[in-house]
Amino acid sequence: VADLPWADRPVCLRLKVRRFRCLNRSCTRRIFVERLPHLAPAYARRTRAQRCALEDFGFAAGGSAGARLAKRRGVVGSRATILRLIHASPLPTVETPRVLGVDDWSLKRGRTYGTILLDLERRRVVDLLEERSADVLANWLRDHPGVEIIARDRGGAYADGARQGAPNAVQVADRFHLLANAGEALERVLVRKHHGLRTAAVAVDRENATRADASTETTASAVAHTKRLTKHEQQTQDRRARRQARYAEVVRLFEEGMAMRAIGRQLRLSPKTVARYLRAGSFPEQSLRRPRPSILVPYEPYLRKRWTAGCHNARVLWEEIHAQGFIGAASLVRIFVAAWRITPGRPGRPARSSGTVGNTTPPPSRLTRVRSPRQARWLLIRPHDTLSVEERTYRTALLQECPDVETARALVEEFGRLVRERDDAALNPWLHRAGSSDVPELREFAAGISRDKAAVQSALTYEWSNGQTEGQVNRLKFLKRQMYGRASFALLKRRVLRAA
Repeated sequence: VADLPWADRPVCLRLKVRRFRCLNRSCTRRIFVERLPHLAPAYARRTRAQRCALEDFGFAAGGSAGARLAKRRGVVGSRATILRLIHASPLPTVETPRVLGVDDWSLKRGRTYGTILLDLERRRVVDLLEERSADVLANWLRDHPGVEIIARDRGGAYADGARQGAPNAVQVADRFHLLANAGEALERVLVRKHHGLRTAAVAVDRENATRADASTETTASAVAHTKRLTKHEQQTQDRRARRQARYAEVVRLFEEGMAMRAIGRQLRLSPKTVARYLRAGSFPEQSLRRPRPSILVPYEPYLRKRWTAGCHNARVLWEEIHAQGFIGAASLVRIFVAAWRITPGRPGRPARSSGTVGNTTPPPSRLTRVRSPRQARWLLIRPHDTLSVEERTYRTALLQECPDVETARALVEEFGRLVRERDDAALNPWLHRAGSSDVPELREFAAGISRDKAAVQSALTYEWSNGQTEGQVNRLKFLKRQMYGRASFALLKRRVLRAA
């Protein structure tokens, strides 16, 4: 019988046991061997101690990784043996929780989802369910009576399942999801405000231009007028013109009375695209990706100072910042300062100059981006004191251009305050204001809160929430990815419950 190693040497126990004969001729087994149940089960080739060690390696690292780790520690066991031991181990028995946390998790993202159940008082996973339907949760609650409080997200399936399986339990909506849903409603409002987002960016550019020197403004305008478009920029403008023409055609056909599906068939657009165009209110611009910051940004003040002093040779500028620690190539400096030139640069050393050269101050290093609806959402939600000057200008211009965005922002901010401060008395007045507002997205959000009003009021009253459940889902994802997605649901469930 194989036992645990001694240091790095394997140990094999040779047992000498007694044999017994049965004198009863009607007995099916005539010969019996003495058993040692505390050392090893019948017919086993390893001791109980070694079996427990292999199980621990398997539960901690999985099949293949557990086999490699066990081999380094002198315990011999293949991947198949470790997985067989994990599946043969009994599931831990847990008591029915009084406060239950419910959330979903993905076995295969976008295709297969399950449900995780958590005891919020004991901070441990109770069970994993292979589906996230209302019937599965209701059946589990019927089989485990005694749940008094159920903390869940705002999904309708879990609300129905909790109502069917435990009708007397108090349902508590997750406060994080309440705030996230309010922010998503504000983002849907901003999706319709492409014109306002661009107008706010223009206002920021205008504000920056007024702060800049007259020479900077003159140089920037001269460069902008003399710069020729590249092939990529010309193709981008052509694609935008085609999208704008297609948007105008969709609006025209809809105003003539044509249905959205008919418009989609005629223009070969999906129904979602047609609905998005009609919902936008103005031509929806594509969101631009945020450019990656250049490694020259820390050296830009020095380069501007030297450029204003009259040094326009990119090679000389590179040598100076290279001595200060810049690790990039000289070509990066040449491309960086190319936008500052009014005329093409000349090779060689710069001419001597005792003073500042007129009309040579570089334009602003970057233009204000048109923020996407998601970026504008966070800009509106953040506290005013944490915003920069440009962000405050952008926010003020956007709210002045779009009054309904100001209404939506005020309602979302008030809802966030009452959730964070647990102000239950302010919920009904807020629902009345949001339900009677001119913003359709906030009216829809208020209608959803009214349908789930009991759970929302419980969220403002009880201390329980789904924060613990989200943390356990994170642990579950770690165990799932540790097995490279090859683990079955049964193996994943045993590892999660053992880890809890």
